[in-house]
Amino acid sequence: MAQKGRKYKLLANSEWHATNAEKEQKKEAEILASDGYPLLKNTPPSYMSNYAKTEWKRILPALQLLPIRSLDRAMIEQYCVWYGEFKLINKQLDNVDFDERMKLLGTMDKISKNIRSAASELGLTVDSRIRMVMPKEEKKEKSLSDMFG
Repeated sequence: MAQKGRKYKLLANSEWHATNAEKEQKKEAEILASDGYPLLKNTPPSYMSNYAKTEWKRILPALQLLPIRSLDRAMIEQYCVWYGEFKLINKQLDNVDFDERMKLLGTMDKISKNIRSAASELGLTVDSRIRMVMPKEEKKEKSLSDMFG
């Protein structure tokens, strides 16, 4: 799911002045990206921890509203596994001494960065959803006469 450049915006959320041909082309691309592939299965993988499975079940209804399919399963698994590890380490914090606590907090910091990255790719953050619906500002190119008078 890694992309370069501007994030993709769904046609329904686009507020751009396009010709009917451009709109049809974008609609066809969305259909190919979503309907041409199998849907994401409801059941989490068996290897996941209970925390990760719980997170899978929590986010699945939201993911089914997005054009996410079974091809994206690895990214979803990654997010849920990282989330499960975060919860597990958080639970361990109360039962360790100061030095071990500092190590665990460092690990939690690294894990939280991975969680944020995966969540952003999947459209699970407020910012990533806003970018999908916000129109991009168009920059007007300056002519030579505008630049030099």
